[in-house]
Amino acid sequence: MSAAQVIQNPLLDKKLINAFIDGVKMTLSTMAQTNTVCGKPFIETDFKLRGDIAGMVGMVAPPMKGTLIISFPKESIFLIIKNMIGEEYTEITTDVSDAVGELTNMIYGSAKTSLNQMGYNFEMAIPTIVRGDFVISKTQVAATLVIPFQLENKSEFYIEITVS
Repeated sequence: MSAAQVIQNPLLDKKLINAFIDGVKMTLSTMAQTNTVCGKPFIETDFKLRGDIAGMVGMVAPPMKGTLIISFPKESIFLIIKNMIGEEYTEITTDVSDAVGELTNMIYGSAKTSLNQMGYNFEMAIPTIVRGDFVISKTQVAATLVIPFQLENKSEFYIEITVS
């Protein structure tokens, strides 16, 4: 058996969940001087995207495949960017999309490093950014783990992990 513990549903692996929570907290506190409060993770079977802009990354660690989505309502991403680079935004622009891509890349990279040290074998991936009114259809039947985070202005953003 490899160093990674094999479990029926990876979304129930506390180490996997904590790697993403720690990745969010470390990335935002270091890069954006922004503290987060993690809400209670929950599983949803009917996928629905939250927010106005999201970063998506395909996660592959054979035999596991999945998707990481970090979705931000405007209030959340605007606060994070203000704390990160000192500029205020009121509309989602190309610069905001770039910031979401960088944050998604850093958060996934942090979690991937931790998980790979535990024996997983997650591969690198390039984030895709979606914004505005959009629908993401899942092609596989799988549950989604949703981890809500709250910022100091009481706005929220979400990590959504689907693994099959």
